[in-house]
Amino acid sequence: MKKESKKAIWEFCLIALEIGIIICIAILLKGCGSNETQEVENGADEVAIVNKEVITREDFQNELRWSKRKYRVEKNDFLKTEEKTWLKSNILNELIQESLLRQEAVRQDIKVSSGEFEKYLDQAKEGYKENTFQRALDIEEISRSQWENKLKTHLLIKKLIEEVINRKIKIEDEELSSYFKQNMEEFQKGEQVRTLHIMVETEDEARRISKLIRKGKSFSELAKQHSRSPEGKTGGDMGYYEAGQMPKWFDDVFKLKVNKVSDIIRTPFGVHIFKVIDKKPERKMSFEESKKQIHTQLLHEAQEQAFHKWVEEIKNKSEIIIKYEVLETI
Repeated sequence: MKKESKKAIWEFCLIALEIGIIICIAILLKGCGSNETQEVENGADEVAIVNKEVITREDFQNELRWSKRKYRVEKNDFLKTEEKTWLKSNILNELIQESLLRQEAVRQDIKVSSGEFEKYLDQAKEGYKENTFQRALDIEEISRSQWENKLKTHLLIKKLIEEVINRKIKIEDEELSSYFKQNMEEFQKGEQVRTLHIMVETEDEARRISKLIRKGKSFSELAKQHSRSPEGKTGGDMGYYEAGQMPKWFDDVFKLKVNKVSDIIRTPFGVHIFKVIDKKPERKMSFEESKKQIHTQLLHEAQEQAFHKWVEEIKNKSEIIIKYEVLETI
């Protein structure tokens, strides 16, 4: 299992699969090039209009609900006024951004074929048993159709960015070497741990498995037989990862010695058991080890800079109307 996907499995942020670069746009709510943002009295269910494409109250409320789940906010009462303002502004920015990029894909005649989407869909669900997958969607309070629509939009935006921005940007070897020499202190590998993992639905089932492990049964075989996590079919092997790459529920796993098994760990996704099978100490990295990481970082920075400039150009040519009086009622 690739290191960058591990955390996504547990937090189940499937609809936020990487799209080549991290999109981090701050679409200004008070201006759009030469077009002044307007408040319009008509259309109580319209939160914003982006080049005649309407963002509805329902669109906004759905995103607000999912964002609250993401940030573990159960009730509005738990948010301060400034926190509510930030959350709503962030959601609106994301919806406007998504609308602009969708429209740009249409303008440039970039489409997602049914074959491309089916392949992407299979990759997103790979390794999950059907009931486990549906349970993760239920936890996030998103329906299957809503999730698939968001996934399709993310794939379209990924394809748009790849064709318009990413393919045009190259990083030369001289840049990599120069960056390494100037920033050698950045390139260290933290302590790494390699674990086997079993996830089941109930504590009773986890206790029965723990008892079998203590009796000498193979952890890998038990993972293949009982685990509902994606790596279960390969014996529960999660590969190596560093502290901070997994959710906080699993922090104590790093304290285990090699060949030791964890206590039962409960999370919103199920009940877990880990076995540490190897550890690697912290050490400095060579240039060859660091080369790929440096390339990824410099490429991302160059792509993001080009992306910001490109989106500003799109925004300056767009008409964005925001209905603040509607926002205030949500």
